[in-house]
Amino acid sequence: MMLAGIILCFINHLNAQVWTAGDNVTLQVSEFALIETNHAPVTLTLATSTAGAPVGSVSNSDLFVKISSIVPGGTDRELTARISSGSIPAGTSLTLVSANCTTANSGGTRGTAITTPILLSAVDQFLVRYIATCYTGTGYNDGYQMTFTWMPLNPAANYSQIAAATYNITVVFTLTAHDGN
Repeated sequence: MMLAGIILCFINHLNAQVWTAGDNVTLQVSEFALIETNHAPVTLTLATSTAGAPVGSVSNSDLFVKISSIVPGGTDRELTARISSGSIPAGTSLTLVSANCTTANSGGTRGTAITTPILLSAVDQFLVRYIATCYTGTGYNDGYQMTFTWMPLNPAANYSQIAAATYNITVVFTLTAHDGN
């Protein structure tokens, strides 16, 4: 009986052998930076409805900037803006400020918006800093909400420079290369 038990254990052991093989698998995540707007029209009109009063400021917050970004570890990007064509009419100023990214359809390290409005010019200026690996959503109102404000520049001194006309400018938003470059 003991011999039968030893034989059964030996047979079970032979049936339980497993042969395996393996190979290397390479996983790669490519760095990228994509940027788009919701293409909302931004129209600003200086006007007043009170006789004797100067034109006041006017704002528009319809434009959203959306991004997708993957950076190498420990690096980040910035979102900047500048005027690439056209110019601000004499006697006026155009400012821009970004809100922090919406959170409903986004994820990752979306950066921090600079809360002080920038005076738009032909020079890139920071709107959002410390953007790392993230996405901001693809919906019409996802991303960084931009607020443009157009106003007279020092009305007491420069009001006579304002001229009735239609002015077209192009504002370019740039998602910079990661800061490890």
